[in-house]
Formats: sequence, C-alpha cells, structure tokens
Amino acid sequence: MRKLLTAATTLLICLGTAGSAAAATPRGFYGIVPAADPTEAEFTRMADGKVGTLRLNFSWESVQPTGPGSFDWARYDSLIGQAAQSGIMVLPTIYGSPSWAAAKPQYPPQGARLADFRTFVQAAADRYGPSGDFWSLNPQLPRREIFDWQLWNEVNSPSFWLPTPNPKQYKQLALAARAGLDAAAPGTRLVMAGLFLTPRVKNGVFLTKYLAGLYKLGGKNLFDSVSMHPYSPTPRRALNAIEQVRALLGELKDKRKPLWLTEVGWSTGGTKTPLTVSLKVQAKYLRETFKLAAANRKRYRIAGVVWYSLRDVPGPVWFNSTGLFTASGAAKPSWHAFAALTGGIP
Repeated sequence: MRKLLTAATTLLICLGTAGSAAAATPRGFYGIVPAADPTEAEFTRMADGKVGTLRLNFSWESVQPTGPGSFDWARYDSLIGQAAQSGIMVLPTIYGSPSWAAAKPQYPPQGARLADFRTFVQAAADRYGPSGDFWSLNPQLPRREIFDWQLWNEVNSPSFWLPTPNPKQYKQLALAARAGLDAAAPGTRLVMAGLFLTPRVKNGVFLTKYLAGLYKLGGKNLFDSVSMHPYSPTPRRALNAIEQVRALLGELKDKRKPLWLTEVGWSTGGTKTPLTVSLKVQAKYLRETFKLAAANRKRYRIAGVVWYSLRDVPGPVWFNSTGLFTASGAAKPSWHAFAALTGGIP
C-alpha cells in the first residue's frame, strides 16, 4: 500500500510539470482507436486535431475471407491511405481468425493454420511496412510505413481468446507472427496484445499473472513492446497500474522494454459502471491521463497512449459510449481537450 501511495504522490507532483513535458512529446504519442472504420470526414477531423496514432483493427478475415489463396487489400488500402494523407501513423492490431481457419474469430489459428497466419502477416508487412508495395503503388501519398504491428487483443480474457486464455498458445501465435514480419521487413516491431488489468469473467486471467506466465515460456524475446489497457476509475489509479506493470517488468529482467497503453477511456453513457462519468469529467480525465503519461513518458518508457474510442456506437454497454464524438458526430468536450493537448484544431 505504501508503494502505491508513493507512486501516486510522485505522479501528482509530475502533473505540475506536465505541460512542458507534453509540449516536447512526439505527435505519435497521442492516439485514438475507433470502434468502427473512420469516415472520410472523421479523417479530416483527426488531421485537424493532430491525432498522431490510429490503432486500427486489422482483420485477417477481411483480407482473406474465403481461404488462404488470395488477398483483398481494398479496405486497408483505403484506411491506411487516408491515415497517411492525414499525417497519422497506423498501429494495426492483427485480430480475428477467418471462418475457414477457426470456429470463431476469437479462436486463434492452430496446427497447419499457423502457417497460413504467418503468410498473412508477411503479406501485410510486405504491403504496408518499410519499402512496402502499397507505398510504391501510391507515390502521391506521404510515406507512413508501418513499423509496429500489434498481435491480437486482450488475450488474457475469453472475450477475445477462446476457449480460455493460454500463454502457451499465444506464444505459438507470436512465433508465427514474428517469422512473418522478419521475412517481410527485418526491423519491424511486434507489440504484445493489450492486456486488460483484471478481466473479472469466467476464465479471465489478471494481467500480472498472464504476463509472468508468458515470460516464463520465453515470451520476452518475441515482443519488442508490452501493451496494457489500464481502464481504472481515475487517471491516478490508471497511472498506478502502469507503475505496477513497469515494476513487474523489472522483476522479469525486462525493465527497458517500451510500454504501450493501447486502450484507455471513460464512458459518458450506457449502463452505469465505475468507468461512467459526465461529459465534463471525461474531458478532465482525458487531459489528466495524457498529461501524466507525457510527464512520465521517459521514466516509465511509455511509447504511446491510445484513447478508446473515436465515436460512440449504439448499444447499452459502457464502452459503446467512450467516444470523443457522439454517435451522430457531435464533438464532446473531450475532443476539445484532446486537440488542446496536441495543438490541433477541434
């Protein structure tokens, strides 16, 4: 308990100098993940707001819906092209098995399908990575080659990994992804799936236990960055969780590895939870979270912070209402707070 209080005190002190730290923070540090593919108008707004990183769901099924024989890049050519035109880097999160590879998207490929997955990852990096075909085919676009690829989402929860979270299976998936990236573009980086802090569902595994188990299996050498989703009742609690994960990485002899926060956010609607707040508080918490993370960026080796989400979507679940915009597209105070941090135009 004393350790947590000390960390909290340090973070609050750092908040006082966060303004200057944020000013020196690279644009890519400020990220957003959309719940649905952004529209052309939304890309324009993100460009004006100086969004630096767009964490984008990169669906295997979308690219190879019918089998391993061909690739359909139309969806991602459009999205990655619009992001590049807007000056935004894309962080793809490779997620979901196609129906021909597994019973449900949440089931990872296994056996012979791991080779198909490796081929898919290699083809994706060949297209959008350093010296990728997409950039040579579209010389009019600013080159925003993808160097970081995230592997799956919240693998410590059965909401995204079936039948149950399994570090040994995830290691096998990482070996396949690592081989694909290395074959396509040596030097590209593999980002671990964002781990949810405490998935309180049947068969959910707490972040600390899952991460320690993965490292015990040799996961340390497979990933270039660790990632977490520090959803918490307050920004201070979220930053305390970051400090705990950084301390755990020290115990695991990996204290210098970068740490991505690939989801964080608070809801302004839906079923009430500890993460449900008013519009005013959502803006306040966004401002505090990014300022604290920027002020402690070097200390905790934070690579970037990604807000979930861009725009609300229909539905009563709390995370459907975490957007910086309403479902109809109206800007919330939190969007103005985001743009003020980046120096953009809301």
